[in-house]
Amino acid sequence: MEYGTHRIPKEERSYGFWDLTVTWFGSGVNTGSWFFGGMAAALGLGFVLQYSLIYLPLMMIPWAMIGWIAWKHGASTVTSTIPSLGVKGARIAGIGEFFGMIGWPAVNTFIAAISLTYVFGTMWGWPTYGQPGATGPLMLGILVTALVQGAIVVSGHEAIKYLEWVAVVLLIVLGVWETIVVLGHWDLAKIRTVTMPAAENSMAFYFDLAFGFCWGWAMIGDFGRFAKTPVAATGGSWLGVNLGQGWFMLVGAIGVIGVVLDTGVYDPAASDPSSIIASLGLGTVAFLVVFFATVSTNVTVLYGAGMGLIGATRSSSPKKYLWFIAILQLVMCFLPLLFARFIDFFTFFLTLVGGIFVPLWTIVVLDYFVVRRMRVKDADLFAGERSDGTTLSRLGDWNAAGWWAMALGLATFYLLHYGLTDLAAAITASFPAIFVSGAAYLILTLAAGYGRQSRLA
Repeated sequence: MEYGTHRIPKEERSYGFWDLTVTWFGSGVNTGSWFFGGMAAALGLGFVLQYSLIYLPLMMIPWAMIGWIAWKHGASTVTSTIPSLGVKGARIAGIGEFFGMIGWPAVNTFIAAISLTYVFGTMWGWPTYGQPGATGPLMLGILVTALVQGAIVVSGHEAIKYLEWVAVVLLIVLGVWETIVVLGHWDLAKIRTVTMPAAENSMAFYFDLAFGFCWGWAMIGDFGRFAKTPVAATGGSWLGVNLGQGWFMLVGAIGVIGVVLDTGVYDPAASDPSSIIASLGLGTVAFLVVFFATVSTNVTVLYGAGMGLIGATRSSSPKKYLWFIAILQLVMCFLPLLFARFIDFFTFFLTLVGGIFVPLWTIVVLDYFVVRRMRVKDADLFAGERSDGTTLSRLGDWNAAGWWAMALGLATFYLLHYGLTDLAAAITASFPAIFVSGAAYLILTLAAGYGRQSRLA
């Protein structure tokens, strides 16, 4: 059974601590994490280590708090934004989740298709990625990946849970294997001390991409609501995504730096796992596991895209929308082919997602835990409507403070990233957006009194 935006009763929640750890480990161990690690290797292995062990765990704490809200009320991601945006305002957040989540498969599927070109090359002698004539095999790889993940996502959250367990076992085997081979192929001491070519982008640039990469996992509430305990919803999700994403970022960075040792050339566009696997000679099995890694990640984000669209439309037919998502992503997965380089699409997408979710999660967390001090009832989130279409919820149709703060945060992020680029390269676009949206929301609610009547004292 798929619940759409309906409340999940506690007796019907089926995800334990390890289920959510495995689900988010499978999402974190993805081709995008490897590719991002290869890009960030431009700043050296030391930065990637610091990011994986320190910055990423800290960054994911507010994200995990969204999982707690979802567990507390059995609420989807969209429903969890109602206190900060209003009942009808949250529907727009559903559109944001839909667009953010439908874009992730385009990123990951393209990388999986690269692996499949090597599989096709082994089986039938077809040209592999980067060789003349490889566009056809690449498009076939995209189509195969999209069909497989589309079939799984329409099966629902229970099928996804079991797939993640199978996929994670395979991913752990591959990850350990690749880690051993990479470290055996390239001396770790040399990798740690290698001097990388001058980086084209600053550390702040990679932090902005990281916020888009990490806080863009908007389906945290869509799976957290199925948690049996609050520790599962928060700790399990947090542990899984940190272990998976941190690990694969490191493996990706080590592989790319190793290529620099061999060739003296750093090419972030060739930091995808398939290119590294090919250089290591790991063979067809490794390429197929990369394919599995992609599918295991994409089914969770496609499910989130479906829940976002359901939240925006308040549909009572979740399966219908999951079918729509499965069909739509067949088209979306070909989008990277419109860009001259895949890395350009990758950075464009992460920037777009970051601009949306950096201010959104800032407002949601501050509203729930600081402004309202967790005084939200299930009835406030799941109230019906009057005959004129207005909500019966005490939270109201729109939270003006939330939307003003959201607009200011969005404007700050995009102005810095696309306009004041030199300033963004020094201080990031993300941290100012967090400060502006957070400060604006607290001032409007606690000082100016916006939404006082719906504060649920």
